[in-house]
Amino acid sequence: MIVKAKYNLFFSISVCLLVALVGCTPAKMTKNGADARGAPQSYTALAANYLKDGKPNYKTDDLLEILRAGKAFHDAGMWQLSNEAFDLAHEKLSWKEDTVDTPEEVANLIGTTITNGALGSYQGRIFEGGLISYYQAINTLMLGDENNARVEFNRLEVRQRNAESQLQAYASTVESEADENLKKNEDKKTKTSLDEVKTDTEAGLSKLPDGLDDSHIRNASGDILSAVFRATSQARQDKSTWMIDQTLLAAEGSVVTADARDLVGALRVEAKSRKAQLSNKVIVVYEDGRGPGFKEFRVDLPVFIATQKVLYSGFALPSFENGTEALGGLSFKETGVQTAVVTDLNRLAGLEFKKSYSGVVAKAVVSAVLKTAAQYAVNAEIDKKTKDKPLAGLLLKIGTAAVQYQLTKADLRAWDNLPNTIQMAIIDRPENGQLTILGLNGLPIQTVTLAANGNTLVLVRASPVVAQPAVYVTRLGFTPGGTSVASR
Repeated sequence: MIVKAKYNLFFSISVCLLVALVGCTPAKMTKNGADARGAPQSYTALAANYLKDGKPNYKTDDLLEILRAGKAFHDAGMWQLSNEAFDLAHEKLSWKEDTVDTPEEVANLIGTTITNGALGSYQGRIFEGGLISYYQAINTLMLGDENNARVEFNRLEVRQRNAESQLQAYASTVESEADENLKKNEDKKTKTSLDEVKTDTEAGLSKLPDGLDDSHIRNASGDILSAVFRATSQARQDKSTWMIDQTLLAAEGSVVTADARDLVGALRVEAKSRKAQLSNKVIVVYEDGRGPGFKEFRVDLPVFIATQKVLYSGFALPSFENGTEALGGLSFKETGVQTAVVTDLNRLAGLEFKKSYSGVVAKAVVSAVLKTAAQYAVNAEIDKKTKDKPLAGLLLKIGTAAVQYQLTKADLRAWDNLPNTIQMAIIDRPENGQLTILGLNGLPIQTVTLAANGNTLVLVRASPVVAQPAVYVTRLGFTPGGTSVASR
């Protein structure tokens, strides 16, 4: 009992000194990946973070910053700047629309030396490729460029078709890399450690949406807009009832709400009955809230290697954090219609996170065991050299533990200025040509003027980190060189 008490005292002092030395907690993302630069009054102010003297100012070698800049420009109605950023992101993204196998860059990142605490360059995720094409297609519509919109929607359709196969290839690669790591380091300590912490590590998955299916990797709002583009385009080549129906059928299979299925079903009937045409419709695309992100949590690893010779043994993992709502949805005074949730970004991001998680855990455990073994070896040498100076030895051991603690971190990187959900409504054009947009609380947001005759696209963006919603309006089915009417 006396020996145990002495050890507990020694351990408690060591932990206190270790925490004091490295800080109480590691650096973390703010809630839902919120930008530390604050909550601006408008999306224009937010986009200014990526501008200098009116020109783009972001790291062109950093894929994640490029994605954030492209979305910030899009939200601010800076369509051309957004497209230029997304063109660069498309080049740097490891996942391409016309390939299925896991890219070499991603495989190499997964297989980096497991004792390395540094993060490799951001390679991007499968669903992000689809979003790049999606936002570029919308940008070109807002610019009045129907020809380039066709290119982007075609690219989006290819990405959507390949997404499930890419997801399966990615999951297979992660699993094989994890198995390889475990085989290379197969010993009692690693296996026992992995078994002991299994329940603790499951906390990282606790907030994932229920009922995730591989079909949820598709961005259903992209499929719907692609069909709308074909049905409103002036080009004869786009007028394929079969193509429109197949695209909407895919959307019907990936949406997760009954209201969204009803919206898609009604659009399919309309497109078929009018022979690939839409007439006097208002297509509202509403992006609500702040998208998902990650938080770090730590798991203490049972020390099977030593006793007081090891002061810290553990690893850090990312936990999935759902996004947050802004207005929750929209309604429209003239019709009483409400927007339906078509795409849930928590499902897009969560599905890919779930597929990779077992590999992340296995890699973290193997890395922790190897680092702990190294710590034991270093501390054994410290004991030999400081046997007459126990306090000096303790301080050196704390330093060794602090290094391991600081090198133990989770990858929390995320494209974190995406919305929580993408919602849609398709409305018959009001006779007076005015549409009053309301929040679900009944408070007015803005009244917009619609195209005199024809179809109108209305974009609305609301986020809890920006004070004022943004509203943009353009006519669909115009010829190149047309203009859009935008307001904030």
